[in-house]
Amino acid sequence: MNAVDNFCKDFDFDDPDKEYTGIAFLIVCDMLLTGFDAPNEQVMYLDKKLREHTLLQAIARTNRVKKGKQRGYIVDYIGLANHLTEALTLYAASNEMQELHDGLKSITSELPVLEERYYRLLQHFSELGISQIKEFVTGNLPNIDIDAAVVHQAVKALKDEKHRADFEVYLKKFLISLDIILPHSSAQPYRVPAKRFGYILAVCKERYKDSSLDLGDAGEKVKSLINEHLISLGINPKIEPIELLAGDFMEKLSAHAGGNSEAKASEMEHAIRKHCTVHHDEDPAFYKSLSQKVDALLEKHQEEWELLVEKLAELRNEAITGRRQGEDGMSIEATTFYEYIAQVGFSSGSVADEDKPKFRTLMESIVEILQDTIASIDFWHNPDKQKRVRGLIKNQISTTGIAELKQNRERVAVEIMKLAKNRHDELTRGHAGGG
Repeated sequence: MNAVDNFCKDFDFDDPDKEYTGIAFLIVCDMLLTGFDAPNEQVMYLDKKLREHTLLQAIARTNRVKKGKQRGYIVDYIGLANHLTEALTLYAASNEMQELHDGLKSITSELPVLEERYYRLLQHFSELGISQIKEFVTGNLPNIDIDAAVVHQAVKALKDEKHRADFEVYLKKFLISLDIILPHSSAQPYRVPAKRFGYILAVCKERYKDSSLDLGDAGEKVKSLINEHLISLGINPKIEPIELLAGDFMEKLSAHAGGNSEAKASEMEHAIRKHCTVHHDEDPAFYKSLSQKVDALLEKHQEEWELLVEKLAELRNEAITGRRQGEDGMSIEATTFYEYIAQVGFSSGSVADEDKPKFRTLMESIVEILQDTIASIDFWHNPDKQKRVRGLIKNQISTTGIAELKQNRERVAVEIMKLAKNRHDELTRGHAGGG
């Protein structure tokens, strides 16, 4: 099997059935204590009497840095602690040995850190008004309905982005400490809290469509612990939050929220907001208006959760449909540019009534210029072509007779080009490319 060489290789997870692409264990008598470098070696199990330099050489085998490896472990089955102290004292003058000495810690020394980080998590939720958080994470509430109520309260309290970010930081630190100690028996009381805090994180990720929330570098042991728990609850941690446009959005929404209309309204609100953020640059005026409609609904229907769900569902349909027709006889493209440039080109954010006909004609002319020019293959990589089109746009603006727009023509031309780039496909659909 060429075991020594294969031990130093990473596993081939793309083809786990391929032979000899990583050996998990080597049983060694006297070999591999010197001249052997395997950075992926993470654990050494000692069941042989070793002393002095031989002992130090042995435990140093796990002291190699590798990406994804946080630390090495020594599992002592024979009781070498006293010999280790002697050896470290004997070779204290060696820089390498001093480094090894400074890096060695008993697993149980991390226990106070774990405990402190656990109580910091509890304190975070207590400060947010979640009085039964400890009973929930330890599994001591009397029934599943109360469990669900506490989760809802906790997730609702994490609507604030800062509170959510603090929770994520505190949880990751707690899980890093837990990963160091597991599977030592002293870590057992924290296994259930880890699962349940992980569940709150998963619900937050889905509720607020916050794909930045994850377990990060918390360690594979705790990741597996939490992910297995989530899968048992029907949550696949590898699947990103369901998007607003997904065909089964409403079905999944009902599954996530259960019968809680407030949770359903909250998840729908954040799905619409995320959709507006993602697509904002394609039609800034339309998606800004959509976001404002969300705000208005929340203001109008406070605490009327079932009615709010209905109204948000209607708004979801509007988001899915997008802008489907122009205003006042204009094309969709002319309307899109009209509404956005009206916001950025005038200090008032709107066009004066007497200027509307001229501004409308200007936008229609500019859309025609864009449709005739930007379709060439290299347009957005060719500064000269872009400069020429900006010049045409500025000329059009200068001839409209709208004084404020003429004064702002440089900035307006830049904004028009930015929007044109974001709407390239819509503008060039059905138009032949220019040379």
